[in-house]
Amino acid sequence: MKVLIVNGSPRKTKNTASLLKSVCKGAASKGADTEFVHLYDLKYTGCLSCFKCKIVGGKSYGRCAVHDELTPVLQAAHEAEVVILGSPVYLFCETGMMRSFMERFVFQYLIYTNKKPPLSPPKKATALVYTMNIKEKDIDAYGLNHAIAASKMFMERIFGDCEIFICSDTKQVDDYSMYEMDYFDTTAKDKRHVELFPQELLTLPQ
Repeated sequence: MKVLIVNGSPRKTKNTASLLKSVCKGAASKGADTEFVHLYDLKYTGCLSCFKCKIVGGKSYGRCAVHDELTPVLQAAHEAEVVILGSPVYLFCETGMMRSFMERFVFQYLIYTNKKPPLSPPKKATALVYTMNIKEKDIDAYGLNHAIAASKMFMERIFGDCEIFICSDTKQVDDYSMYEMDYFDTTAKDKRHVELFPQELLTLPQ
């Protein structure tokens, strides 16, 4: 089984990456062929709206026509049986790098007709992993439920069931005393990170 895990965080050792690495380790332990990608290592754009992926009979029909450092990742995602995307929440949605990836990953398969299904390969298992500094009880108040539901809807429209995992109230920096962050109860955040985050690493889909 091929499993592609995509980190949409600029940080390679913090919350999002740690959660995704836990998933990767679990999948590998069960014999899966895993690939881990850090999007911030790559140079690429979002969708250019060229519509070449929708030209009937065109050489890029059903596939993104833009060629850059994201191209091999899109190919790996096309071939994988499981695709897991992880991102911290910046300004109430995924990071810009993850959004650009999702634009090109999803849009290439969409067609504007009800006469045939999307141009995606056979259905695959997908999951979206989110980290955020707000508390779980505040997700609805900030409207994040709508943003996450929209991403889930697109993934399910193309690939089938999409699992969601949310890690909230995360610790953002190692030493809060160095920054102007008195808006948060930093002592509570430190405590939660020590006591609960290790458990969340183990509760992700393996």
